[in-house]
Amino acid sequence: MSEFYPMPSFATLAVADIGASVAWYAALGFSNVFEMPVLVHLRWARYADLLLRPDPALAPPKGQGIALTFAVSEKLDELAERARAGGARFLREPGDRPWNARDFSIADPDGYALIFTMGPLNRDLDFAQVIANVRKP
Repeated sequence: MSEFYPMPSFATLAVADIGASVAWYAALGFSNVFEMPVLVHLRWARYADLLLRPDPALAPPKGQGIALTFAVSEKLDELAERARAGGARFLREPGDRPWNARDFSIADPDGYALIFTMGPLNRDLDFAQVIANVRKP
Protein backbone atom coordinates (compact mmCIF):
# COMPACT_ATOMS: atom_id res chain seq x y z
CA MET A 1 0.00 0.00 0.00
CA SER A 2 1.28 3.47 -0.88
CA GLU A 3 2.15 5.86 1.90
CA PHE A 4 -0.39 8.64 2.47
CA TYR A 5 0.84 12.03 3.68
CA PRO A 6 -0.14 15.69 3.34
CA MET A 7 1.21 16.85 -0.01
CA PRO A 8 2.87 20.28 0.21
CA SER A 9 2.57 20.79 -3.53
CA PHE A 10 1.42 18.81 -6.56
CA ALA A 11 0.35 19.31 -10.13
CA THR A 12 -3.04 18.37 -11.54
CA LEU A 13 -3.12 17.77 -15.29
CA ALA A 14 -6.21 17.57 -17.50
CA VAL A 15 -5.81 14.66 -19.92
CA ALA A 16 -7.82 13.54 -22.93
CA ASP A 17 -7.54 9.77 -22.34
CA ILE A 18 -7.02 8.89 -18.68
CA GLY A 19 -6.28 5.21 -19.35
CA ALA A 20 -3.66 5.95 -21.99
CA SER A 21 -2.04 8.59 -19.79
CA VAL A 22 -1.91 6.30 -16.74
CA ALA A 23 -0.27 3.57 -18.85
CA TRP A 24 2.21 6.07 -20.33
CA TYR A 25 3.27 7.35 -16.90
CA ALA A 26 3.46 3.79 -15.49
CA ALA A 27 5.89 2.84 -18.27
CA LEU A 28 8.20 5.62 -17.03
CA GLY A 29 8.07 4.30 -13.46
CA PHE A 30 5.30 6.35 -11.84
CA SER A 31 3.31 4.34 -9.30
CA ASN A 32 -0.47 4.45 -9.09
CA VAL A 33 -1.42 5.55 -5.55
CA PHE A 34 -5.18 5.39 -6.14
CA GLU A 35 -7.88 5.92 -8.73
CA MET A 36 -11.39 7.28 -8.60
CA PRO A 37 -13.72 8.28 -11.45
CA VAL A 38 -12.64 11.92 -11.35
CA LEU A 39 -8.86 11.54 -10.96
CA VAL A 40 -5.84 9.26 -10.73
CA HIS A 41 -3.10 9.92 -8.17
CA LEU A 42 0.40 9.01 -9.43
CA ARG A 43 3.72 9.22 -7.61
CA TRP A 44 7.26 9.53 -8.93
CA ALA A 45 8.88 9.71 -5.48
CA ARG A 46 7.98 10.94 -2.01
CA TYR A 47 6.51 14.46 -2.37
CA ALA A 48 6.63 14.20 -6.17
CA ASP A 49 2.95 13.45 -6.72
CA LEU A 50 0.90 14.08 -9.82
CA LEU A 51 -2.87 14.02 -10.27
CA LEU A 52 -4.46 13.30 -13.63
CA ARG A 53 -8.05 14.26 -14.28
CA PRO A 54 -10.03 13.31 -17.37
CA ASP A 55 -11.09 16.19 -19.57
CA PRO A 56 -11.56 14.92 -23.13
CA ALA A 57 -13.16 18.23 -24.17
CA LEU A 58 -10.05 20.25 -23.31
CA ALA A 59 -9.17 22.14 -26.47
CA PRO A 60 -5.64 22.11 -27.92
CA PRO A 61 -2.97 23.18 -27.45
CA LYS A 62 -2.83 21.14 -24.28
CA GLY A 63 0.19 21.45 -22.06
CA GLN A 64 1.52 24.58 -23.72
CA GLY A 65 3.90 26.40 -21.41
CA ILE A 66 3.76 23.77 -18.65
CA ALA A 67 6.79 21.75 -17.61
CA LEU A 68 7.07 19.40 -14.64
CA THR A 69 10.51 18.53 -13.27
CA PHE A 70 11.34 15.26 -11.52
CA ALA A 71 14.64 14.43 -9.81
CA VAL A 72 16.31 11.16 -10.72
CA SER A 73 18.91 9.77 -8.33
CA GLU A 74 20.65 7.56 -10.91
CA LYS A 75 20.25 5.80 -14.24
CA LEU A 76 18.89 8.85 -16.04
CA ASP A 77 20.02 7.50 -19.41
CA GLU A 78 18.26 4.17 -18.77
CA LEU A 79 15.06 6.10 -18.02
CA ALA A 80 15.51 8.03 -21.27
CA GLU A 81 15.85 4.78 -23.20
CA ARG A 82 12.69 3.38 -21.55
CA ALA A 83 10.87 6.56 -22.57
CA ARG A 84 12.25 6.27 -26.13
CA ALA A 85 11.22 2.59 -26.34
CA GLY A 86 7.73 3.61 -25.20
CA GLY A 87 7.46 6.10 -28.05
CA ALA A 88 7.97 9.29 -26.05
CA ARG A 89 8.55 12.46 -28.05
CA PHE A 90 11.82 14.03 -26.90
CA LEU A 91 11.84 17.80 -26.50
CA ARG A 92 15.49 17.77 -25.39
CA GLU A 93 17.82 14.79 -25.60
CA PRO A 94 19.77 13.62 -22.53
CA GLY A 95 22.82 15.75 -21.92
CA ASP A 96 25.00 17.50 -19.37
CA ARG A 97 23.87 21.08 -18.81
CA PRO A 98 25.88 24.13 -17.75
CA TRP A 99 23.77 24.39 -14.57
CA ASN A 100 25.62 21.30 -13.26
CA ALA A 101 22.94 18.73 -14.04
CA ARG A 102 22.18 16.05 -16.59
CA ASP A 103 18.62 16.02 -17.90
CA PHE A 104 16.22 15.28 -20.71
CA SER A 105 12.75 16.48 -21.55
CA ILE A 106 9.84 14.61 -23.14
CA ALA A 107 6.22 15.42 -23.94
CA ASP A 108 3.42 13.34 -22.43
CA PRO A 109 0.43 12.31 -24.58
CA ASP A 110 -1.29 15.65 -23.90
CA GLY A 111 1.76 17.79 -24.62
CA TYR A 112 2.87 18.48 -21.04
CA ALA A 113 6.65 18.67 -20.81
CA LEU A 114 8.36 16.37 -18.31
CA ILE A 115 11.94 17.13 -17.36
CA PHE A 116 13.93 14.40 -15.64
CA THR A 117 17.07 15.76 -14.01
CA MET A 118 20.04 14.39 -12.11
CA GLY A 119 22.66 16.43 -10.33
CA PRO A 120 24.75 18.01 -9.19
CA LEU A 121 27.28 16.46 -11.55
CA ASN A 122 30.27 18.16 -9.92
CA ARG A 123 29.85 18.57 -6.17
CA ASP A 124 32.99 20.72 -5.98
CA LEU A 125 31.39 23.64 -7.84
CA ASP A 126 29.92 26.40 -5.73
CA PHE A 127 26.86 28.39 -6.77
CA ALA A 128 28.90 31.27 -8.26
CA GLN A 129 30.79 28.82 -10.50
CA VAL A 130 27.55 27.25 -11.70
CA ILE A 131 26.11 30.69 -12.53
CA ALA A 132 29.32 31.58 -14.39
CA ASN A 133 29.01 28.37 -16.44
CA VAL A 134 25.41 29.15 -17.30
CA ARG A 135 26.35 32.64 -18.46
CA LYS A 136 29.12 31.41 -20.79
CA PRO A 137 28.22 31.84 -24.46
